[in-house]
Amino acid sequence: MSKIFMTMVLVSLLSFFLNGCGALPVKNESEVIINPSKLYEECMELTPRDVLFYSFKSFDPVDFNIHYHEERNIIYPVFKKDSSAEEGKLYVDKEQTYCLMWTNIQTKPVRVTYAFRVERK
Repeated sequence: MSKIFMTMVLVSLLSFFLNGCGALPVKNESEVIINPSKLYEECMELTPRDVLFYSFKSFDPVDFNIHYHEERNIIYPVFKKDSSAEEGKLYVDKEQTYCLMWTNIQTKPVRVTYAFRVERK
């Protein structure tokens, strides 16, 4: 085998053992500016084997939720009104597209810094 191929295999195995077999990529801290009365969503496909770790902070309060759509209904496993910071984890119980959503309730733009990661059980 070539040295390049062996190096790629070793790097992949090292990453596997360091991150755990069930770890999905970490979404490092991101930042978004949300205009007044607007929203921002970050969505992902999750299964009942997943745990979603999330956090955010903003200088001005926003409404925050994690939701998914089920037929005509919107299900909110997490819903926080008027919050400047939240941190938590969600144990997924249904295979769905889950969305983290921030709504700007201010009359000026709001900067939100957030991070999340998904781990498989």
